[in-house]
Amino acid sequence: MRRLMTRVISAIALLMACQNAQAALLDFTFSFENALNGGGSITGIVRGLSEGTGAASSIEVFSNSAGYGVGEYVGAPFRNSWTVLNGTITDFDFLSFGVVNAAPAVTSASLFFGSEASLGASFRAGVSDRADAITTGSGIVTTEQIALSFQPAAAVPAPAALLLMGLAVFGLAARRVMR
Repeated sequence: MRRLMTRVISAIALLMACQNAQAALLDFTFSFENALNGGGSITGIVRGLSEGTGAASSIEVFSNSAGYGVGEYVGAPFRNSWTVLNGTITDFDFLSFGVVNAAPAVTSASLFFGSEASLGASFRAGVSDRADAITTGSGIVTTEQIALSFQPAAAVPAPAALLLMGLAVFGLAARRVMR
C-alpha cells in the first residue's frame, strides 16, 4: 500500500508540473483597422506566448469586415518574434505570406504585425488579400488610424485541474487510511 501511495503522489506531482508548464503560456486577443491594406476591421488571437521574447505558436484572424484573410497563420512565417513584459506585449515582428503556408493555414492572404516605427507609424498591423505581398508602412497612415490593441485572453479553466483536485483528495484520504 505504501508503494501505491508513493506512486499516486508522484503522479499528482507530475500532473501539477505539466499544468504549471501549460499555465505559463499566454494568449492575447487583438483588434486593428486594416488601414494599410484595403480597409476592414480585424479581430483575432495570438497564442502560445510566454514572458520574455519568443515565437507565437499560432496567430488566428477571427474576423475581417472586408471578408478576406480569416483563419490561422501557423505555416512558415518569415518573422515571428514577440516580447511580453509583465503580461503585456511590448515588441513584435511577425510576417506570414500565405503563399508559403500549407492548408489548413491561410494560403490566400498575408498577415503582419510590427512594433517598430515605419514612415511615421508604430504598432502596425495588416492583412492583405494577396498571398505574396503586403503593405507594411505608408507615410499617410498613422498609428491612430491602425488602432492596434492587444488584450490578455480570458483564461479557460482546464479539465485537468479538476482531475488534479480529485487525485489530491484521493491521495490525502488514502494517506489518512494508511495511518
